[in-house]
Amino acid sequence: MEQTRRAFIQLAGAGALLAACGGTRAQTLDKTVHVTVAYGAGGATDTIIRYVADKIREKVGSPVIIENRPGADGNIAAEYVLRQSGDGYNLLVSGPSTHAANASIYKSLAYDPERDFTPLTTLATAPYFLVVNPQRVKAETLQAFIADARASKGSLSFASANVGGRIAGERFRAMTGINAVNIPYRASTQAMTDLLGGQYDFYFCDAVTATPQMRAGKIRALAVSTATRVPAFPDVPTVAELGYPGFDVSSWIAIWAAASTPPAVSQRLAAWINGALDNPEGRRFLTDRALLPQPGSPEDLRAIQRRDTVEWGKVIVAAGMQQR
Repeated sequence: MEQTRRAFIQLAGAGALLAACGGTRAQTLDKTVHVTVAYGAGGATDTIIRYVADKIREKVGSPVIIENRPGADGNIAAEYVLRQSGDGYNLLVSGPSTHAANASIYKSLAYDPERDFTPLTTLATAPYFLVVNPQRVKAETLQAFIADARASKGSLSFASANVGGRIAGERFRAMTGINAVNIPYRASTQAMTDLLGGQYDFYFCDAVTATPQMRAGKIRALAVSTATRVPAFPDVPTVAELGYPGFDVSSWIAIWAAASTPPAVSQRLAAWINGALDNPEGRRFLTDRALLPQPGSPEDLRAIQRRDTVEWGKVIVAAGMQQR
């Protein structure tokens, strides 16, 4: 089990943030807030929550500990949160893996996504860019890439660092008819390192990890996984518009509290978190990284996770992604 960066963030100066969210004077909390990130450092999920924590630090007087615990499609982090003692408020930052897809991937889970967690809010939607290393893949368009793949006698390889990226790759493989095998990674930054090293052929990479390498010209984006183009990269076409209608895969990033967290505390935390992102500066932070702002209520998050438990489950079964 990989444990990456741990940041102990002292939060000081109560008041402004909760008021900006429509509430009254912000209050400190009587216990430490522990935030466990289900994925590795440097990816979209980790980047957002560290930005949120930094903004809350400027407004609220309660300590927060952030810790990465990637692995097993987020199950390691979810189980870890539930094992923690009651001397703190324990939060999980994750996405469709722990609270939608894993119910179909794994025969059984050591946690119940609804019973054991209280939804707080969604943070953002993360598109996936289909990226290649120009030194390994000479095709400059998606059509050329697919043509070369079909003409190849061997099998291509594609990386995935989370369930959403894996589903995008599997749907792409199935819809295009190319022969490709998956290489799983524990963190998106590790997958990117190997892409830059020419270790495999293509990667549906999360926007935060892909963006700096795309802007530096080190990787080539052939398409984006969402139904519409991403404003930060308007010249990158969608897979759907290039001949594969209906292709639409993205991931949402969200945060939950352990169910043992008092409702009043959950509401306060949700207000602070939404307040850090639902403003011009927060929205710009997301869009600059090709993420799409998605503020929401606990009810919104619960509805999304229930929807994708069904929808992602269909894709998982069709692609044969279940653990044996």
